[in-house]
Amino acid sequence: MKTPICSFDAKTGVLCSKCESKLSSGDITHDDIDASIRLTRLAEKNQDINKFTVVRAAQVSGDYVLVVRSPDMSVLRHDPAIARKVENEFGGKVWFVEAEASDRVFVENLLYPARVVSVNFFWLPDGAKLTKAVVANKDAQRLDVKKIQQISKTIRNIELLVEFEQTNR
Repeated sequence: MKTPICSFDAKTGVLCSKCESKLSSGDITHDDIDASIRLTRLAEKNQDINKFTVVRAAQVSGDYVLVVRSPDMSVLRHDPAIARKVENEFGGKVWFVEAEASDRVFVENLLYPARVVSVNFFWLPDGAKLTKAVVANKDAQRLDVKKIQQISKTIRNIELLVEFEQTNR
């Protein structure tokens, strides 16, 4: 498993001088350290998780967001039991997003498993960028829109507007 801190530190829970300097310089955060330790502990029991690469971790309003590589995201999508094991280790909701993803794919990852109808980008007169995602109406109850907006702002600095598809029947 690859994490923001070295594997020895993740196993022992004590930072070496190199990882300590990364923390001091702001290259890693306390959330990165906490997630690395928890995931390493879990990876010892699960080979699929042991193959993961965690690029970054952040805590947003009590939930964890793990930024992983694209192949790891595919594993999580095909085997939801792995995501549940991670959530059990963290004791709450864990959001998974791809590190290499475009803003569009990042938003789709946050809204998963809801069906995203469209993602549009708007540039406002003051130079700010607004991202609007339209989600299928049937998925409206399953989404915590406020939390998704907080995560998109914290992780990628994306101002996200989520709307639900209008059905005319």
